Amino acid sequence: MSMAMEPYQFFTDAPAAHDRDTVMKWFRRRKGQVAALDDNYTPKSGFDRDAMGTLRNKLNNYESAIATDRTTPADAVTSFQKWLADGYDNGAWDAYVKNQTAKDTVERKRQEEASALKEVNDAKAAATQTAMNICRRHSGGLLSNRPGDDPVGRVVCGLAVIGSPGVTFEGYSGQDMHLHPTSALIGELVRGITRSEKWPPEACAEVDALKRWLNGPGAHIASIEQIPKDALVFHARVWHPGGKWNGKQTSPGWQDRGACVYCKNWLKRIGAVNA
Repeated sequence: MSMAMEPYQFFTDAPAAHDRDTVMKWFRRRKGQVAALDDNYTPKSGFDRDAMGTLRNKLNNYESAIATDRTTPADAVTSFQKWLADGYDNGAWDAYVKNQTAKDTVERKRQEEASALKEVNDAKAAATQTAMNICRRHSGGLLSNRPGDDPVGRVVCGLAVIGSPGVTFEGYSGQDMHLHPTSALIGELVRGITRSEKWPPEACAEVDALKRWLNGPGAHIASIEQIPKDALVFHARVWHPGGKWNGKQTSPGWQDRGACVYCKNWLKRIGAVNA
C-alpha cells in the first residue's frame, strides 16, 4: 500500500501553543528540512556543514525528548531558542531559514499558479456542463425559423465565472429566447462590429448568457470597463438538424460550436475565455 505524500511544509517560527503534538511536529519538520539541506551539501552551499549537522542533531534530540516525556513541549521550545540565542548553532539556523524561505517563495508561486489554472479549468468544465445540461433538456433539438429561411438549429451557451464555483448562466440564440432585453451596455459592446452573419450580433446565445449574468445578483456592472477581465468563460453548442453537410448526409444532433465572428470580437474585448 502506497503512503500519501505529505503536503509541502512552509517554514514557521516556533509555535506559541505548547501542546505536545504541535511542538513535536514542528521540531520534526524543521529536522527534515535541515536534514535535506545537510544531505545535499556542496562546497557552494554557503553554510558550514559541521554546524548544520549539529543543528540537525539538536532538532532530533528535542523531538525525541518530547516524544519520550523527558521534557515538556514548552521547555523544549524555550531551551532551543536559548541555544540559538547563545550562538551555539554557529549560523546554521539563519542559513537554513534563508534557504527554506527561498524554497517557500518558489513553492508558493507554484501553488498560486496551479490554483489559478484549476479555477480556469473548473470554470471551463462548469460552462461546458451548463451547455450540456441545456442539450439534455432539449434532446430533440431546438430550431428557429428565421424569416425566409428553412428551420435552423439554435445555439445554446453555458457561462461560468472563474473563481466562483457553482455560478453559471444559460444562454439561447434568437432574441425571442432571451430572458432580458438588449441594454445600452450590450449595444455599446457590439457597436461597430461588421454585420457579417445572417443574424444581428445581439441575437447570439453568448449575448443572452452575458445579459443574464449582468442582470444576476452581485454583478452591478454599469460599463464595459467594469466587466472583470479574464473572469468569464463561455461554451456554446449548436443543434444541427441533419441532412446534407459539406457533401455528406449527417444525422441530427448537438455539436460544440466556436464563437461566431461577432462574439469573437466582444469576447476578446472583455477578456473572456471561450471554452
